[in-house]
Amino acid sequence: MMDRHTRKASPEGDDLGLMQERMYAYIFPNRPVTEDEQAAFDQAVIWQYQHDLSALEASGEIPSGVESFRIGDFQMAFQDGILDMELNRRNICPSVYGLLLRHGLLYRGVEGRCC
Repeated sequence: MMDRHTRKASPEGDDLGLMQERMYAYIFPNRPVTEDEQAAFDQAVIWQYQHDLSALEASGEIPSGVESFRIGDFQMAFQDGILDMELNRRNICPSVYGLLLRHGLLYRGVEGRCC
């Protein structure tokens, strides 16, 4: 998936809370513990929000995850799970994935790793 951020908005109000909950679900059972982890998590929320807005903006283009496309009697088929609202490895922003991975927020089973 291409990492494209053409929209530089930051989530506010309900959008912020909704994106944070999606991100918490993605890193579950982990949670940010240290200040560095919290800062990385907060940045990931903003980047994912921008990524999602940019993907919506580019919806006139053929999106990634298209398995087939036909012009006569228009038809398009998507890979399973590509349009899910739940964040997964196929639809998360690549930069967000790297940021969370580097800060240890994607390692399952290491909750409580910091004091």
